[in-house]
Amino acid sequence: MKSWRSLDSHSPILGAVDVGTSKICTLIGQKKSSAIEVLGVGLSSSRGVRRGKIIDINKAAGAIRESFSLALEIARAMPDLVYAGIAGDGVSSFNLENEVFLNKGGREINARDVDKVLEGSKAGVNLEGKRILHLLPQEYIVDDQTGIADPAGMIGSSLRAKVHLITVDENQFHNFSKSFQQAGLEVHRLVFQPLASALAVLHPMEKEMGITLVDIGGGTADIAIFYGGSMRYSGVVPLGGESITSDLAVGLRTSRDEAERIKLHHGCAFSRHIPDDEVIEAKNLGLSSLQTVKRKYACEIIEARVRELFLLIRRAIKSSGFYPLLRGGVVLTGGSALLEGIAELGSSILELPVRVGSPESKDHVGMIQTVSHPMFSTACGLLQFGLEEATKRGRKSLVLDLENRGSKVIDWIRDFFMLD
Repeated sequence: MKSWRSLDSHSPILGAVDVGTSKICTLIGQKKSSAIEVLGVGLSSSRGVRRGKIIDINKAAGAIRESFSLALEIARAMPDLVYAGIAGDGVSSFNLENEVFLNKGGREINARDVDKVLEGSKAGVNLEGKRILHLLPQEYIVDDQTGIADPAGMIGSSLRAKVHLITVDENQFHNFSKSFQQAGLEVHRLVFQPLASALAVLHPMEKEMGITLVDIGGGTADIAIFYGGSMRYSGVVPLGGESITSDLAVGLRTSRDEAERIKLHHGCAFSRHIPDDEVIEAKNLGLSSLQTVKRKYACEIIEARVRELFLLIRRAIKSSGFYPLLRGGVVLTGGSALLEGIAELGSSILELPVRVGSPESKDHVGMIQTVSHPMFSTACGLLQFGLEEATKRGRKSLVLDLENRGSKVIDWIRDFFMLD
């Protein structure tokens, strides 16, 4: 029988599962002082997922279980709650406003008033066939006073709220939930992936001054714009790392796996940096022989697709109306963000400062070197999201959740270790 870590009574153990088109990342961790202790990491090749959507529940469930099991082997601790990231073109977002009137003479605003103005904002959207992921306050306005973060306790005659609503198609929500259920896991909360990634790679000051996060996954690039400390825009571009790999495979007449290897080890998004006489070897498609190709030619193929990606990102940012306010520029994260030259090419096209963002080591203990990579931004952010949510809800309500999941945890452990 394998030994298990004991649960710190002051900090729940959480699981974070980032389901992507190319990879599924699982982290298991808990709060330790002011940092997050990463107890276990699991990576598996994604199956049954295309552009962030589940297209085969059985295959996706197998890949999720594989990733989770690998993390569990290392952590020796079963998570009390599991958080999962979701994105893709089934996710929609809306900027909404709502106002409630208190009384002419004004009175103190309470928590019920805040809940009422937030809930009422949803009335302006047709939610048929959609599931709400997040209702994010951007700012409150009390009478004519703007830019209020928390109006509770203030006195006014009217309360207005500006919010960012994020929804997902009901079918996509169902397919995600079903995949986890078939993997033997219950998801406590589905979280919009860029919202999670932002927690891991953006500084609070950047969110205040205006910044765009671009999470480049395998199938899509998810965009989130922050200003004044709040999310102001979110969207999806239907291109990602898989598109780059596919173009490379066709252009070099090689397999997808070989194209991925060349992209990772020899790829560059700015081909002008590559000498004309530098060559690399690539396997011929369907043959055991090797071919010699110019590295610059391979990088020109990569650059063409990455350039298209940034042009679509530029269009999305411009259409948001926040382009002039992005004093913090753009932060790239996700597995494809480490492609050589990508920040420089992005800056030249977007005409904004661009940097690559990874989870910061100062915020984590345990398996720091493993998770300090753009690939783990969403998973690290999911852990942080869960721990912040647990703190807000308080220990008492959390214990009730854990008690309700107790039998399911035991069943999962029994299945995992094939105990009698």
